Amino acid sequence: MTTAREAFFEVARSEGARYLFTNPGTTELPIFDELVDDTGIELILCLQEGVAMGAADGYAAATGRPSLVNLHIAPGLANGLCGMYNAMWGRSPVVVTAGQQDTRQLVLDPMLAGDLVGMAAPFSKWSYECRRPEEVGVAMRRAFQFAAAPPQGPTFVSIPWDVFDQDADFEVPARSEIDHASPPSKSAIEAAARLLAAAERPVIVAGDAVARAGAVPDLVRLAETCGARVAAEPIAGRLVFPTDHPLWAGTMLPNHAGIRAVLEQADVALLAGVVAFSPLMPAPVSPVPPGVTLIQIDEDPYEIAKTYPVEVGMRGDLRAAAAMIADTVAASLSPAQQGAVGARVARYTAEREAAIAGLQSAIDAARDAKPIKPIVACAEIAGAIEPGTCVVDESVTATLALRGTLTLGEPGSYFFTRGGGLGFGLPASIGVKLARPDQPVVAVVGDGTTLYTPQALWTMAHHDVPVVAVVLNNASYLILKAGMITMAGKAAKAGEFPGMDLTDPPVDFPALAASFGVAAERVEVAADIAPAIRAAVASGKPALIEVVVDGSLG
Repeated sequence: MTTAREAFFEVARSEGARYLFTNPGTTELPIFDELVDDTGIELILCLQEGVAMGAADGYAAATGRPSLVNLHIAPGLANGLCGMYNAMWGRSPVVVTAGQQDTRQLVLDPMLAGDLVGMAAPFSKWSYECRRPEEVGVAMRRAFQFAAAPPQGPTFVSIPWDVFDQDADFEVPARSEIDHASPPSKSAIEAAARLLAAAERPVIVAGDAVARAGAVPDLVRLAETCGARVAAEPIAGRLVFPTDHPLWAGTMLPNHAGIRAVLEQADVALLAGVVAFSPLMPAPVSPVPPGVTLIQIDEDPYEIAKTYPVEVGMRGDLRAAAAMIADTVAASLSPAQQGAVGARVARYTAEREAAIAGLQSAIDAARDAKPIKPIVACAEIAGAIEPGTCVVDESVTATLALRGTLTLGEPGSYFFTRGGGLGFGLPASIGVKLARPDQPVVAVVGDGTTLYTPQALWTMAHHDVPVVAVVLNNASYLILKAGMITMAGKAAKAGEFPGMDLTDPPVDFPALAASFGVAAERVEVAADIAPAIRAAVASGKPALIEVVVDGSLG
């Protein structure tokens, strides 16, 4: 005889899951009862479902494999939906489960029950509620397979109490090895290569799918072969190109005007694994200017020519496609075209060196300002980041400054949430550190986003997860204030921003961290930032460093 709870853990274990991220609840008690035995799965206890989802998201993003998280029935699932939304946008393969009330009393509208599948469906690739014990093994296996299949993303399984706790005579389906790699056709590769070889101003826009596919080195070779600048898609969540490479053009701004400014420099633009292009706010202009020829490669057919027509559209493995296009371009370049590529690379290298020098001058000019200017704080943080460190970023207002100062070349060393649901940074850093135990992990987070999931600090302390959290504290929702200024309405004219100041009383972040068992300190001088980070990393313990930064809009 096999129980559904045994099937739950057997499938998870065979799929390579090492951890169960969860906050316990009544309808999931059979799971926790089973954990008394050696299930092969380690419990990571979180004090709120948003923390559990964020940690599972970070772990899945850092490993590329499905992680497992359990939420508590309707209220707990509701708490976790923000994290599911982020995982959906970030294409993180997270298997989400939740207990449901006993099916025999659902007709009575019992407390905590709800339409769990209906709640989860908009944010998951596949969702299902089990009706019999023998369905649990099949449903869990399917959830792991679908989460891992490209395009990756979260899946959901609801398991009622009575289903979880019954014995039944059934077999758990074995794990299947599935190869999802499929390169585009030779004709499509050749068509793309012809356009890029003939281009005078090629640009590559790289999306997170490049990082997920392990295609960063291949994209570097393609860019160098074509003499193309490379920009990251707006709100990119991964390292898609080395930030110290001379062809690196930075991250596109998350608005149509910013995207258009990059594409206007191109006659041919290759969109590699890009969500093209999701607006944050309404815009009067198209992000794609007339006269630019688009080539698009993606693992997800939905994304190809979804909104903007392309000359060549290819569905397939990004790593294989980038390598094949690079080989084809290299073989087809004439001596004149090779000379043009070399001249472009030399020009872009000089322009990038000048831009870096200008940024450094601006940082030096502001270095002694008090409060600390965000760009200076980010430069100091970047200076403290040793090679091999993973950075989890939810600094929000300071994100562009942090990306502009960080020097990262190792794929898989940077994580940011594309979904925009706040509270990702601290929990995700737990998952990243569990996935990369031998690498330092530094989370750079804003004060506002920290307050969405501060309970993550307790999980760091309880499980001894040595993450260093750097909180950039401007005592406000500064990004919203900036938006109000752009609106040029009543608030901008009066200089008043209702509901956007985190003062009266101010939040004492070191005291907050100490209450959760995490060592902390407050830094108010720029020169003290890097030594504090280095000491915290060297301690091998979880730590929080509050950095007081300028919250003015000037």
